[in-house]
Amino acid sequence: MNDFQAIADRVEIEALRGEFTDAAMMRDYDRLASLFTPDGVLRMPDIPAELAGPEEIRAWGRRVPGFVEFLVQTTHPGVIRIEGSGTTTPRR
Repeated sequence: MNDFQAIADRVEIEALRGEFTDAAMMRDYDRLASLFTPDGVLRMPDIPAELAGPEEIRAWGRRVPGFVEFLVQTTHPGVIRIEGSGTTTPRR
């Protein structure tokens, strides 16, 4: 991977992180689900929840108002590791 590609990847990842945060804060679970591939998994270990695929994410979003009065979703720059064709962000 060249330096230009690494920069482009980081910009795209940051844009995705912003979309994710905005969708969660706005409780737009259709938009949130659209950010995941069919085999994507949304893991929230502190809840705990593991949602596999967009439809599980949408279904969970329909249930959220029944058990969550308010939601605060924040992101920070954090660490992004680009390894081969994938990326990871370490859990803190």
